[in-house]
Amino acid sequence: MKTIAEIGNDRLINVLVRDKNQSPSRILNILKSEITDIISSYAELDDEITVLMRTERGRVTFEIKATATRIKDFGQIVD
Repeated sequence: MKTIAEIGNDRLINVLVRDKNQSPSRILNILKSEITDIISSYAELDDEITVLMRTERGRVTFEIKATATRIKDFGQIVD
C-alpha cells in the first residue's frame, strides 16, 4: 500500500503532466515570444513569426518561419 506522500507525489505528477499536455497553445505562445526576442536581436523582422508544433510517436517537431528585411550589423568578430 502506498503512503500518503507517494499518493500526493503521484497526484502532483499527474496534474503537471495533464496541464502541460492540455495547453499546447500556451507553449506555442511562450515559444513564439522568446524566439521573436532572439531573432530580433540578430535581424529586423518583416512580419510576425510563425511557430508550428507537431507531435508524432512521442516526439515533438517545431517548425519556425520568420522573414527578415535585413541582418543586423555585428561589427567585427574576433576568433
